[in-house]
Amino acid sequence: RYLGVYSNSPTKERVANKGKMNAFLKVGKPVSFPLDIPALLPTIERTVETVAHAESELTLPMDQIRFAQFWWMNTTPLDKIAFNHLTSGNIEMAKTIWEKKNNVSSLQNRFVLSVINNDLNEAIKYAESLYTSFSDEFISSVIGDNIAASTPLWQMLIDSLVNEKVDILPFMDILENEEWKNYISEKTILPLIDALTHAIDSAKSSRGEGPVSRLKAGQKLMSSTKSTLTQLRKCLKKSDIRYQTIVDKLATEILQCGIDYYNDSDDDDCATKAMKLQKYALTIAVGNMTKQRCKENVDILQKVIDELPPMSVISQYRAIHEELRKYCKLPDKISYAVALLNATKPHLETMKSIIGISDKTYLQLSTLVVNNALHNLIEEVNRVQQEETIEIGGQQFPISVLGDRDRKLNAIKSTLREAWKAILLMDKFD
Repeated sequence: RYLGVYSNSPTKERVANKGKMNAFLKVGKPVSFPLDIPALLPTIERTVETVAHAESELTLPMDQIRFAQFWWMNTTPLDKIAFNHLTSGNIEMAKTIWEKKNNVSSLQNRFVLSVINNDLNEAIKYAESLYTSFSDEFISSVIGDNIAASTPLWQMLIDSLVNEKVDILPFMDILENEEWKNYISEKTILPLIDALTHAIDSAKSSRGEGPVSRLKAGQKLMSSTKSTLTQLRKCLKKSDIRYQTIVDKLATEILQCGIDYYNDSDDDDCATKAMKLQKYALTIAVGNMTKQRCKENVDILQKVIDELPPMSVISQYRAIHEELRKYCKLPDKISYAVALLNATKPHLETMKSIIGISDKTYLQLSTLVVNNALHNLIEEVNRVQQEETIEIGGQQFPISVLGDRDRKLNAIKSTLREAWKAILLMDKFD
């Protein structure tokens, strides 16, 4: 492009153009050529240095081939007509002329035009036709009949695209040539595996930094690798050991992020958040051992989630369990049962207003409170009837006289009255 010639132009045209450019550029005058095609391409700024550099890049035959793969070719009378339209700005007419017949120059020029228009899918179709049928003719047009390319032209093309950071994986769905597909697959496998390895190592670095860091690391690892994983699936079969190894490593680290977060977190919804990581790890795992480990963790966490109350009443749920925890440390007395009932009833009423009287969590918790309270009632009623001593002045004395028996009877009556009052209170619970 800098030299203003076609890829198959004779050397004398390059020399002539170089002489013209040097003459103009030395006196500070701009120079242009028909192939600058301002209607299609951005302005090109030529200097003595850039022109000399361009010429030096075309010293070796293989370099001439490599650059020719991305530039115009003029070999037939139809090409001349098409370029007249192209240089005058009539791009569609030029394309129409090149579409009339498939030959080395028409396919090459359609390829170049598609690349310039950033239609790489269309471009690769032209390239496949070109190099399947006209590779030898392409080489002959650019560097002559006496030199052979050591690397197939289609490989040179793909290598150039890879070197320019072009995403070549979408071509897998377009190409028909299996050899091309396999080569693209191999060219992309290593970078994809490297990308996954780097992401896994980054997540591992969060170990020991607390539950929040582990959760974020797992979420990032899951989301950031989805596209790469999809691309890898296009290149490798699930039975391929390379695929299994890297994907199982990915699943294992995502799983571990979820485990570490859940084990160390105080969040009310930590089980639900961890489950998203665990389930995703299970869906991508390939190896039997990795899948089994993921499934075991998912099953364990599911049981925890099944026992969790709705998040809308989690504060009431925790408050009631705290009252039960304190209650279980106290003696088995009716007074403590009544205190438990009075302390938990407001929380239960709030739960009922939010999630309804028929909610499983509400009914189970209400029943748990009543059962705990009822235990104290039964214990104290039984104990007061079975006691063979009576407390007087803080000391225990055997019941031996009628007066003592009256005192015991009164104690039993008093206990039963308190128990009855507590039962009436319980009866207001669901």
